[in-house]
Amino acid sequence: MAPAVLTQIISSMGSIMGIDTPEYYECLAASQFQPPEGVPTMHTPGFEHLGPAPTKLLPTWLSLPRELRDGTEGRERLYRLAFNARYLSRALAKLGFIVFGHEDSPIIPLLTFNPGKMPLFSRMMMERKVPIVVVIVGYPAVPLIYSRVRFCLSAAHTKYDVDELLRACDEIGDILDLKLTSGKRWTIDQVIERAVELVNSDD
Repeated sequence: MAPAVLTQIISSMGSIMGIDTPEYYECLAASQFQPPEGVPTMHTPGFEHLGPAPTKLLPTWLSLPRELRDGTEGRERLYRLAFNARYLSRALAKLGFIVFGHEDSPIIPLLTFNPGKMPLFSRMMMERKVPIVVVIVGYPAVPLIYSRVRFCLSAAHTKYDVDELLRACDEIGDILDLKLTSGKRWTIDQVIERAVELVNSDD
C-alpha cells in the first residue's frame, strides 16, 4: 500500500477513534460523552473498541480539533450509526418485511423474492418527493429467489431520515405486497413513536 494512502487511512481512524494523548483519557475520565437517549450502548457482547490511535503513527503535520483528538465526535458517530442500523432493521421487521443480516450492520438487505419487484421498488423510491436511492441485488450475485433491496446507512442520517425511509417502505411494501412475515405487525406510526423502545428491546 502506498505511504500516502496508509497515512490517509491512519489519519481517518485517528479522527474516529481519537488519538492517544492525555486529553483523550481526561475526556474518558470526566465522562464528558454520554450516548444520546435511546442509542444502544457499544459495550455489547462481542464488541470491543480498540482504543485511540497511537500518536507515533500519525503524521506530524496532522492537526485535528479537540473533539476529534479526544474521540468525542467519533464515539458520537458510532452511537448514531448503531442506533440507525438497529432502528431500521428492527422497524422493517415490525412492519412485516423480511430482513437479512445482523441487526447492527449498517447495510440492511430487505428481501423482495420476486426479481420483477426489485426495479419497481427502486423506481418508486426514486419517484418520491424526496428521492431515496437504494441498491438492488439480484441474480447472479444472489440466488434467483433471494432478490433483495439493500439500504446503506451512515452516521450522517438522522432519525427523521430513517423515519422517512420507513414511511416510503411501508407504502411501497403494501403496493408491491412485500410484507411477508407472519405474526403481529406494528403500524408505521407505532414504529416511529416507539423507536427508542424498539432499539433498546431485547428481541
